Amino acid sequence: MSLASLAALSSSQKALLKRGKITTVSDLILTPAQDIARKCRVSPLEIIAIVDAVSKAHQIHPLTLEELLAPPNLYGTCTSGDARLDATLGGGFRTGMIWEVAGESAAGKTQLALRMSLLVQLSTELNGLAGSACYLLTSGKLPTSRIVEISQHHPLLASSDECGLGDIHTMTIPSIDFLIQTLSSLLPNFIEQKLEQHKLKATVKPVRLVVIDALGELFHSSDKTSTQTLVKRAKNVNEISAHLHSIASRYGIIVIVLNEVVDAFERASDNEENSVDALSYANQSKWFARAHSLPGEDRKEASLGLVWANQINARIMMSRTGRRRYITSEDSLNQKRQKLDGKHGTRITPSDQIESLELVRRLSVVFSSVSDPGSLDYIVDAAGIISLEEQKSTETGVMKEPVASTSPAGVIPDATPNPQIAPLDVGFVESENAVNDPSSDSITAPDNEEEWEAFWDKDEITEEMYLAASLDPDK
Repeated sequence: MSLASLAALSSSQKALLKRGKITTVSDLILTPAQDIARKCRVSPLEIIAIVDAVSKAHQIHPLTLEELLAPPNLYGTCTSGDARLDATLGGGFRTGMIWEVAGESAAGKTQLALRMSLLVQLSTELNGLAGSACYLLTSGKLPTSRIVEISQHHPLLASSDECGLGDIHTMTIPSIDFLIQTLSSLLPNFIEQKLEQHKLKATVKPVRLVVIDALGELFHSSDKTSTQTLVKRAKNVNEISAHLHSIASRYGIIVIVLNEVVDAFERASDNEENSVDALSYANQSKWFARAHSLPGEDRKEASLGLVWANQINARIMMSRTGRRRYITSEDSLNQKRQKLDGKHGTRITPSDQIESLELVRRLSVVFSSVSDPGSLDYIVDAAGIISLEEQKSTETGVMKEPVASTSPAGVIPDATPNPQIAPLDVGFVESENAVNDPSSDSITAPDNEEEWEAFWDKDEITEEMYLAASLDPDK
């Protein structure tokens, strides 16, 4: 608010503040009185009197808990479209928070964001928020064909006629300055406009989700990294995050920011003597910038550094593992499996089974203000990302193949698997019949230490083998 429009101040007081370049109420309240007095060249007591007059004229009335929870309640949780993912996130994506989804290219970040822009349109009875989405693109165009495909194949979306492209509002963000301008004025004005239209017409959905895809791309620069550029980037990050938090808390909106990852390197301490006592950034960053649920997952870390990490409420890492699995569903009982050649022990993949191999990816919650850290495997199909579970047979103790989630979103399975355990590799998963049938040609790994000892005793090198072997290098 401009000080020139305040009736509580006299014309001489306004002219005095204008001389010190104090033009808004925020400048007056947030700047120390001594600094304002020095800029305006007056006594600090006079500035304190001006501040008191403005504070009395514009008193702040904090909301009580009853007022905050009273209708209309802007706060809630939206399902991610997958029961196990909802459980890992602490019930789904909550409003009033900044969620960062970081990952390398083709990890599935955009797939998650696109599906959330549809799921947020669901009614509250279906674990949605009955709202619309604002999708801010820093490069490229919105993949509308992919959104249509997700809406047709996901069970919740396919059975509902209230989700579509009409409630996904897009805007291209070419630069950091344009993003700051959008978050400070354009987006709040648009949200206010939708709220007014919703009051007049219930079919108009208010904005409940904001997606930035992807923030890290705006900070690509050919300039050489220096102290000046780092300070400028930190300032921009702080300003962007301040606007995002204001929008999220004021309107009860979910903010999802997609981010890039960079290669992580282990850096040795410059001073080995103080390395034990000193807690450097390199020692800390690996715990809030990387995931550690699988070997090699910590080779990437989220970009934008410590400044951005301090501004977000939750960090989700999505990574490509390079693993492939035969994925079965509960509706498919006779799933073809990979076999082993009994003679040479080499893996053989029949040509008619190649298309059934699915690329497995990994999702890890590095930190969150509403849930504990956790991880799960997932695949990307026509319905978006689908989490995988592990099932262990209580009779044989043999791990079965990963099963794609078919549980309705928002319903937590009875037995939630340990998210830190990765599914077994392809070729080492056998059916129960193969394990119970000794005549089967399938080769299975022993389950316990005693079976391993018996396995190696079969191939024990005897004394006759040593005597028969020639030690003469010429023979």
